[in-house]
Amino acid sequence: MNPARGGWFVLVTLLAALVLSAARAPLDWPEWLDWLRPGWMIMVMLFWVKELPHRIGLISAWILGFLVDIILAEPLGLNGLILATVTYIAWSFHERLRMYSVVQQAAVVMVLMWAGDLLRLAVHNIAAVAAFSWVLFVPGLVSAALWPLLAEVLTRARVRIRVE
Repeated sequence: MNPARGGWFVLVTLLAALVLSAARAPLDWPEWLDWLRPGWMIMVMLFWVKELPHRIGLISAWILGFLVDIILAEPLGLNGLILATVTYIAWSFHERLRMYSVVQQAAVVMVLMWAGDLLRLAVHNIAAVAAFSWVLFVPGLVSAALWPLLAEVLTRARVRIRVE
């Protein structure tokens, strides 16, 4: 990424999403608040793939997913696979995704979040460490609800900083 064309801003937003992905609710808070945590990495990656498909690709998605695996102590390659898959899907129809309204984009975010969570559940089931729960679908709903705000904030910042 070329820092002169705003590459530093893309990197900062991806690192902020990485930090937010690792953040957990304090231990004295109710457990259900942790279920409301959106998929920050997927949302920020989708935004940049939609806006700058020529600068964000599968290798950067895999590397960021690998970092998430290390931070969250999940099986190595799991989040890399999820982020690379979501990035490839978004990358393959980024022109169409740009033409969608914000509500339609939020629906795409929700479906991709659910697909990623189901893939995570499948891998955890192979390792016999997780069981299916309907709570699995809550982060996708929260991510879809936050997508319009995130897209608006990042779009305004992108225009102001002139990220190309």
